[in-house]
Amino acid sequence: MLSVVGDAYIQGARILAVLWEGATASGDTATLRHRLDGDLLWAGRTDSTQTYQGVNLGPSGIHAPKGFQLTQLSAGRILVYLREEI
Repeated sequence: MLSVVGDAYIQGARILAVLWEGATASGDTATLRHRLDGDLLWAGRTDSTQTYQGVNLGPSGIHAPKGFQLTQLSAGRILVYLREEI
C-alpha cells in the first residue's frame, strides 16, 4: 500500500495490478513511476468523488527491476499487487 508521495518499493518486482481507492474530488491524480529512471508505470485521474479504479496488467505484469515509487497522489491510497519479486 502506498499512501504518501515518495512511498517506494525498492526491490525489483513484476506488478500484476494497481488499484486506487478512497475519497477523492473530481480531477484528482495519482502517478506511479519506476523508482530510479522515473519512467511512467501507471497514471490515474478521477471523474467523481469516490474512487475505485485501477488496471490489471495481464498474466506477465509490468517489469519494475529497480522497484517503483508513488510520485503523485491527490487523495486516497494506491494498492500495488505483485506477481513476483525479482
